[in-house]
Amino acid sequence: MTGGILFDFDGTLVDTFDDIVLSVQEMRARLGAAHLPDAQVRGHIGWGIRNLIGQTLPSSDSLRPDRLPPDSNDPPFDREDVERGLAIFREIYAREMFVHTKPYPGIRELCLDLARSGLGLAIVSNKHERFVRRMAAGLGLVDPLRVIVSAGSVPRNKPDPMMLRVAAERMGIPIARCMMVGDGVLDVQAAAAAGIPCCAVAWGLTPAETLLHLSPAHLARTTADLGAWIRTTARALTGPAARG
Repeated sequence: MTGGILFDFDGTLVDTFDDIVLSVQEMRARLGAAHLPDAQVRGHIGWGIRNLIGQTLPSSDSLRPDRLPPDSNDPPFDREDVERGLAIFREIYAREMFVHTKPYPGIRELCLDLARSGLGLAIVSNKHERFVRRMAAGLGLVDPLRVIVSAGSVPRNKPDPMMLRVAAERMGIPIARCMMVGDGVLDVQAAAAAGIPCCAVAWGLTPAETLLHLSPAHLARTTADLGAWIRTTARALTGPAARG
């Protein structure tokens, strides 16, 4: 029986951050707010889209720089304000999502090679499903990554393990024979909740020190390193010892 690999999307497979920041800045301009430092916007990515919007709405400007609530997957912002900002952001992002976005070097080739070897590959992302599917198709990632489970397609996002379990089920692979790959805190937490190993990657937004503090099974700093870990882990999960 084959093993499965559950990939996060933003910051793991694809560098999407410049276009996300661009869209946030245009959302603020539409709402009559000043430009924020790009690094400040980037610092709020990775905790869910509603957190990002809440942290960067003009109504949060009076709380800067040290009174904003911490980033979280369940942000304590006014729901109506967030939904209004989110609608504007999504309109802009649908137009701007391919300006700078591209797969990380070697990722597409790695995914194709892993798929050819018989492993199952899936995307599990807190990004809205319509954006993930459009981007995966536009960037040539659909063939190796045919299963996509993302925000809007299941009731609960990462760090809840639901996405991971649904993706495994859709691949026809037991979750116990799967592994997670991601660049964020929520990815490592979701893998732990699902009881599967996680390889954190060091090329996303989360500092390596933060990821290491969460004790992932491995921290990959290059795609070659990631590929070697995946192949070794797949053998361990699907070999005779695992079956016995």
